Amino acid sequence: MATYRALLSLMSSLDDPDSRLSSWTPNTSHCTWAGVTCDSHNHVTSLDLSGLNLSGYLSPDIAFLVYLSNLTLAENNLSGPIPPEISALSALRLLNLSNNVFNRTFPPELSNLTNLRVLDLYNNNLTSVLSVLVAHMTNLRHLHLGGRKFS
Repeated sequence: MATYRALLSLMSSLDDPDSRLSSWTPNTSHCTWAGVTCDSHNHVTSLDLSGLNLSGYLSPDIAFLVYLSNLTLAENNLSGPIPPEISALSALRLLNLSNNVFNRTFPPELSNLTNLRVLDLYNNNLTSVLSVLVAHMTNLRHLHLGGRKFS
């Protein structure tokens, strides 16, 4: 049930002007919702909402999707901080938040994502000293930070 609530919390934090998330309804299985991929136990393993013209912010309740290995929200208009709660997603292997307007500092807690292989934050408005943080991500194979402001 926490999974369902986490997805509904995420949906409520997003503005969906093109109704691309119209399949996210209470009377259907979350595994049939647009952008959601589940394993054979109905655990959400992938969430890909890229290029859907979404705006709003990323709900901290995303942390309740404990089986998530892929989080891709690229090419939208999401803003605000990246919630540090994402660091609880220990199965996360790919995090792509590129081409949004996330701002503030890169949460230092994200350095706890030791299974992360791909981190793509290209074209956002983040600031922080990142080199120390990503040094702890020993499985990281692809790091993309180009575009706008980053220190």
